[in-house]
Amino acid sequence: METAARDYLTLALSVIMLNRVIEEHRATQSAPLMQSAGTLFQNLTGGAFTRIDQEFDPENDQPQLVGVRNTGENVPIHGLSEGQRDQLYLALRLAYLDDYATRSEPVPFIGDDIFTTFDEESTRAGLLALANVGIHLQPILFTHHRFVADIALEALGDHVDIIDL
Repeated sequence: METAARDYLTLALSVIMLNRVIEEHRATQSAPLMQSAGTLFQNLTGGAFTRIDQEFDPENDQPQLVGVRNTGENVPIHGLSEGQRDQLYLALRLAYLDDYATRSEPVPFIGDDIFTTFDEESTRAGLLALANVGIHLQPILFTHHRFVADIALEALGDHVDIIDL
């Protein structure tokens, strides 16, 4: 019984140590991209979320993304509203493309009505995010909503070109 208990404790401690090392490795490898995407997500959600994080899903044995509310609560993707999921997706795309453009040939970002689930404040934040990544890549946005163009003109002034078709 003593041997079995010792073996069990050795294995349990090994699992804890291994999980900690894996988490530390994940944090250091994804830190810059996750921080950038988290800042974008915070801006797009008007501060309702402070960052993006990963937590381990024991049911699927895989890490999953979560939004971290300003209260510290972790919200998995399935717990986000449709608009918040779209904001998260946009934050991840822009962070990745911005990072890629700093290391390689810049590529254009083409979005087609990407703000359909955003409210007016989030649309303004999204347009400002597109303008900020415009330092490294060329954002092109298609929309059939006039209010998006109006918000872009108001928020960006001479730094935006609007072409009516």
